[in-house]
Amino acid sequence: MTLNVLTIYYKHRRGGFCKRFRLKLEAYLKAGWQVHYIAVEPYPYQHKNLIPHILPCPFKKHSGLFFWTYFFTTALIHALILGLRYKFNLISAAAPVYAWISGPVKWLRKTPMVTLLLTNPQFTTDCHEDYRSLNKLENVLERWGTRWSDNMIANSEACRRSWIQRYQLEAGKVEVYPNHVDAPHFEKEDQRKRLIHELKLLDDAFIIVNTSIFEPHKNLEFLISAFSHVDSERAVLILIGAGEQRSHLKKVARALGIAERVVFTGWRDDARKLVQGSDLFVFPSLREGMSESLLEATTSKIPCLVSSIPENMEVIRNTEQHFNPHQTHELIQKLNRCMEDKSYYDDLLKQTEIDGNRYVFDWGKGWVEKIQQIINQKI
Repeated sequence: MTLNVLTIYYKHRRGGFCKRFRLKLEAYLKAGWQVHYIAVEPYPYQHKNLIPHILPCPFKKHSGLFFWTYFFTTALIHALILGLRYKFNLISAAAPVYAWISGPVKWLRKTPMVTLLLTNPQFTTDCHEDYRSLNKLENVLERWGTRWSDNMIANSEACRRSWIQRYQLEAGKVEVYPNHVDAPHFEKEDQRKRLIHELKLLDDAFIIVNTSIFEPHKNLEFLISAFSHVDSERAVLILIGAGEQRSHLKKVARALGIAERVVFTGWRDDARKLVQGSDLFVFPSLREGMSESLLEATTSKIPCLVSSIPENMEVIRNTEQHFNPHQTHELIQKLNRCMEDKSYYDDLLKQTEIDGNRYVFDWGKGWVEKIQQIINQKI
């Protein structure tokens, strides 16, 4: 059965959210469904059944109050026009705020709407200072978006609980379907040699790595501070990514006297290969959904240490691999012990691999099966 799907998301960006959003669309297309999307610029992937509806946008910068006011108003009107033109079998909302935009189409055509929950409520305004003034607006849009959604699918149990509690949702309305990770074959020693050669590191360097966007909720200043107390001079911290805090984080490293041992690689399309060549992955974030970076690290043959927030602890279950993201002493102790105690290191590696294997499955096939079940229930 060929289905017509409508989705809205303003544009493709780097990062885990858009990776999962793209996988969702590709799963629909692989199933033979036709997908219409509304955005301000074409997505960087094409398919004969992927149909763009691009909004004319007078703003060069796709952020700020004026842009979002324009986008939400224009996207809502355009969605209504498409709803009159096409008979959609499914509205696949990228998040509750996009479910709010899609609400009029749902009521106009009685179309089932399924909303994806990849982060906690009010993630945008809580994590980005530029949007703090829009906190109340985001709350309203999310509240109505969750009410108008027929079903919501969270990527973790922690995420599910946070939405149910925040907006007093019926428990049965929110299901859990976790993110997945593939487990590619690679030669650990080859990746290590490549990394050491490219970054001109010592052969016996102990390489600690993190991949993320450089924003406050990723807590990278905390990581740099903890790293400054690592006893061994052979320890190196590699920060892979980019973002608003890059200059600030470099200043922090210089002020702590460790600038020569903290490497900023910038955004890398081969970030996963760099992680595979490293010795330890550290993830100190204060807020997450279910991190793509963390999932990939679990299949990179290195132990993972994570902040003790519910989303991270759901992936990495061993309590010895958790640390308080507000007090550095726990992390400092674990970093030093990973370098000094091989049996401790090997045990954390084994536990990481066990956890990672839980997320190796065919995500696209499972997603389509779940959506098909929901649609069938509405028919």
